[in-house]
Amino acid sequence: MAREKHRITTRSQTEYLPCDILFSILSRLPLKSVLRFCCVSKYWFDVITDPDFRRLHFLQSATDPTVLILLHRKSMENIISMNLLNVKEHGVHVGTNAISHMVISGSCKLVGTCNGLLCFTSSNQGESIFVCNPITRELVTLPKPTRTAPPESSMLIYGFGFDYLTKKYKVVRVFYPTNSRFRNPRFGVTAEVCTLGATWKAVRGFNHPPYSRPVFANGAVHWLVHPLLSQKYKRIISFDIGKDEFNVTPHPKFSSNISISELGGCLSVVPDIEYDLVKVWVLKDHTENRWEKEHMFSIYRPYPSTRFPRLISICECNGVLLVWLQDGFYSYDCKTKCQNTLKISGFPTWLDWEVCSGYRGSLVPLGAYHDNKDGEKDDAYFVAA
Repeated sequence: MAREKHRITTRSQTEYLPCDILFSILSRLPLKSVLRFCCVSKYWFDVITDPDFRRLHFLQSATDPTVLILLHRKSMENIISMNLLNVKEHGVHVGTNAISHMVISGSCKLVGTCNGLLCFTSSNQGESIFVCNPITRELVTLPKPTRTAPPESSMLIYGFGFDYLTKKYKVVRVFYPTNSRFRNPRFGVTAEVCTLGATWKAVRGFNHPPYSRPVFANGAVHWLVHPLLSQKYKRIISFDIGKDEFNVTPHPKFSSNISISELGGCLSVVPDIEYDLVKVWVLKDHTENRWEKEHMFSIYRPYPSTRFPRLISICECNGVLLVWLQDGFYSYDCKTKCQNTLKISGFPTWLDWEVCSGYRGSLVPLGAYHDNKDGEKDDAYFVAA
């Protein structure tokens, strides 16, 4: 009886630890452990779901980025299975860990990722844009854009980023004509930006239409300029999330095409991979535009399909560069200089899929932004695994 009473007392003391102490302890634990502790008690649940705790955990957890693979299962409904790569040190076989599944009405595409949040667009009965957290399974749909892009002969580009000063997330939307009026300055680029929890507002026009998948780094969203207007060498157009301004980001000139990505929070440039040589340039200081050649290494491809393999994604995880090319997935250890050809176990290659590199899971809350006044059903929702 005394032992049972002691157990109850100890449990009670654990449940009602001072909030600041519990914040300090839980904020240092892995994400999966924190989510499991939501079931300890209502008090722990309230602490873990507190927006201040979620932000603190993201700052202190320092989880390494990894690759998120989105599998599109198209049948009666469009289901996206979100899977994290489980890359073990010096391992050749790579496993996947499904973290959530989402049903989306209509076709969709990934816009970008930032602080563990994903931004998607859907084409169900018009244009729909939403932001979700696959870890907490929260989702918020943005208001309808105020400017309508022509249904034909137009390019529609998006970007997603975070304002470090105001702590707000923003989505930028750009469209421009792609027909004979493309080169006419009168028909320039139209842009608008939406802050989560607010409405869309117009952004001053510019004459450098973005073309590639967006990359958020150095406090800005970056794209490559459309190749028809950047024939000598690839230009990078950037949208400053804090200032809501577009500008051109200078970079080292290369004789070949380039790809852009994010490494360690910085913008990086990778020229075309020729003879399996990978060169990675990183923007170390965006105010002074200081670039450094961070990595240069060769990749052995056992089954090369082309001399110039297309780079799909590149990210750094625990000091290992994960390089995804069109004909294979490779790792390069920056310390040991060792390279491996990775094989993903149980990966259904027959499904449509896309790669989100540099993903870092978080508990960043979205509930405060959800405001569906009309009671309309969202175009996307999470389902049980």
